[in-house]
Amino acid sequence: MFRNYLKIGFRNIIKEKFYSTINIMGLAVGMACTLIILAYIIHETSYDAQHSDVDRLHRVNMTAIWTPGRDIMSSTPPSVAQALLNEYPEVESVLRINTPGAMQVSFVQDDKVDRAFNETGILAADSNFFDFFAFDLKEGDKRTALKEKNTAVISDEMAEKYFGDESPIGKVLLFGDDRIPVKVTGVTTKQASNLHFNFDFLLSIYTNENIKKMEWSWIWTQVVTYVKLKEGTSAAALGSKLYQLAPKYAVKAFQRLGIDIDEFQREKGQLNFYLQPVRDIHLYSANVGNRIGPVSDVAYIYIFASVALFIMIIACINFMNLSTARATVRAKEIGVRKVMGSQRIYLIFQFLTESIMMSFLATLLGLGILEIIRMTVIESIIVDFEIQLFSDPILTIFLLLMPLLIGIIAGSYPAFYLTSFNAAGALKGNMKTGKKSLYLRNGLVILQFVISVTLISCTVIVYDQLNYFNEKNLGYDKENILVINFAEKLGPKLESYRNKLESYSSIKDATVGMSVPGRASFEDFLNPVGSSDDKIPVATLKIDEHYIDAFNIEVLAGRDFSKSNPTDINGTIINETAMHSFGWTIDNVIGQKISYYGESQYEVIGVVKDYHFAPLRFTIAPHAFFHIDSDMWGDFRVVALKVDAQNAQNVLSYAESEWKKYAEGAPFNFSFLEEEHARQYESERRTGKLFSVFTIITVLIACIGLFGLAAYTIEQRRKEIGIRKVLGSPVSTLVLMLNGGFTKLVLIAFLISIPVAWYAMEQWLQQFPFRIPLNIGTFILGGILAIVITWLTVGFQSLRAAKANPVDTLRDE
Repeated sequence: MFRNYLKIGFRNIIKEKFYSTINIMGLAVGMACTLIILAYIIHETSYDAQHSDVDRLHRVNMTAIWTPGRDIMSSTPPSVAQALLNEYPEVESVLRINTPGAMQVSFVQDDKVDRAFNETGILAADSNFFDFFAFDLKEGDKRTALKEKNTAVISDEMAEKYFGDESPIGKVLLFGDDRIPVKVTGVTTKQASNLHFNFDFLLSIYTNENIKKMEWSWIWTQVVTYVKLKEGTSAAALGSKLYQLAPKYAVKAFQRLGIDIDEFQREKGQLNFYLQPVRDIHLYSANVGNRIGPVSDVAYIYIFASVALFIMIIACINFMNLSTARATVRAKEIGVRKVMGSQRIYLIFQFLTESIMMSFLATLLGLGILEIIRMTVIESIIVDFEIQLFSDPILTIFLLLMPLLIGIIAGSYPAFYLTSFNAAGALKGNMKTGKKSLYLRNGLVILQFVISVTLISCTVIVYDQLNYFNEKNLGYDKENILVINFAEKLGPKLESYRNKLESYSSIKDATVGMSVPGRASFEDFLNPVGSSDDKIPVATLKIDEHYIDAFNIEVLAGRDFSKSNPTDINGTIINETAMHSFGWTIDNVIGQKISYYGESQYEVIGVVKDYHFAPLRFTIAPHAFFHIDSDMWGDFRVVALKVDAQNAQNVLSYAESEWKKYAEGAPFNFSFLEEEHARQYESERRTGKLFSVFTIITVLIACIGLFGLAAYTIEQRRKEIGIRKVLGSPVSTLVLMLNGGFTKLVLIAFLISIPVAWYAMEQWLQQFPFRIPLNIGTFILGGILAIVITWLTVGFQSLRAAKANPVDTLRDE
């Protein structure tokens, strides 16, 4: 019997080639998108799962004492690790990872530099690093690789970059301006993409001598601390006791700095520590100042899971509508089978078998569509993302069960609906479906377009927000700014290099500073002279007298730094927020003095208008400029050039050629500030692109469903259309009549979608302190697009029906 079902099913699929193709294509596209989203979700939720004992691994976060506007950061002082071991027997072992920062790495062979590059992927870690994290070595011994000072494990990419096909084990690399010799003791295999951090170079921790020097400090927050808890330990119970740590261990460290810890905590909040499971770092660190590795947000997992569900709902609705649209074609088949004695249950099995067959064919086609989407779209959006259908057990099970489940779900309504007709009515072709069936089909179409219009509106708002990031006036010029990094390597020749570049005709301005707007800031506590109670965290930046003009930052009061004023070395220029934080006004701020821990005093010589020195994810915080030659901390240097856009490449070539004359072999490293700014929002941009891709596909599938309902409606009303045409109705009137019903359904969907989309986008925009206002026009645009799509989809069917010869439709009468 089952064999007969299959035979009849294949015959019907082949007989109705056009509608079978549409049916299968709709399901195939839906399945392909669902598989892609599922693979993405599995990838995002699999971060750090490969570490042994991962359920016992936690990162130690702490009160964010340096970053205004945040509550928690992942950086800790180096002394925290030992204090945890001493104080809590629940802690089995601790690990510290330090970020030494970018530095030059070179390989010397035959007494000359063979290769030299500026590298950023540098970490330093305790010797038990490989007891915590599952980085495999293809060369070297995990147990001893980081035991000695001045040793390093490097990635396989760096091994090839510096040593080619030769084994790097035992060879020496030189790090930093001091050319610290570091012996290579290990090489990793290709590092997995689903780890919350990766590295190019992993130094033994005391290779960075600052670690040993600062192990007493409780505010030098330059390491990330991890703990491995003993088996059976409750992380929640231990976390509730961590408030005891600072009062017991940090007091002496603060006294050494001349700081009262109680006063410090009154200003910055309780100095506390928190445990975060390593498995949670990737998805649950959006509001944590993350020191190493990129993070995502679990909210996007829920968003894309919802999109996948919506896509499959729409695909199944399409299948139902397209099946019922062709009901009249199979009316006589149903009637004959019933007259010949077929029971309804067997007819249901017949239709479910056909549905499952189509679902399996759709799955096979969907795998091909999946590969096309992956190669043409997904790989350009998501880096290091692979879809491994048959190596991941969840994907494999889903792939095997999905055709069966979708076939049953999508085919159940048509199966029960088609077999409900009585034999006599079916043989006559008189298949009146009733209002309930009509309401159901219309309700399904409304649901499709509620989802579609909501996704269209949300996509427009996401792109409006991203466009806002690009177009908002940041308070400084970011266009046509060429940044030459690691300029501190020029030493005393830096000013000569700047002067040389400034003389080039296509360079409008040249300036030297510690950093440029948009990059990480350097923060410390400052307070007005004479007031020890008003210490506030201030982002500090050392600049020269050309900086403010080069970036076109507006001066509201006072003046800029000037070479003609030698005392400017003890001056400062603050922003409006800093001025208000110190309790000053624009009328009395000039001449005021601020103190750095009571050691140095700086006179306020100017106030600049608030500008966004940090990305737009953050509010504007207090900020202060100091002269490049001041005694404030900071030895990093960049040269920023405002260039003629048409000659940017010529400027770049000139800057590099001059660098080689001044830099004595140091690599030339550059970036364009506008490109840096764009990369700051790469995560949101990538999500927006993915969202738009799946929105387009969702609308496409919904159009297939609308096409199916149009086919069904026109099939039901073909005699009515013929009679109207015989009575003189023009084609345009018939087209408007047929399209009007669908337009009403889309309008209803549009009205329902407005509050849904408004709420969803209001929640999404909450994460940005600077955001676009929600505008009803955006939602109206989504509705208009949906109506246009509806008319384009239904118009062809309506026009063909309206132009049909009434003789052909009325001959049965």
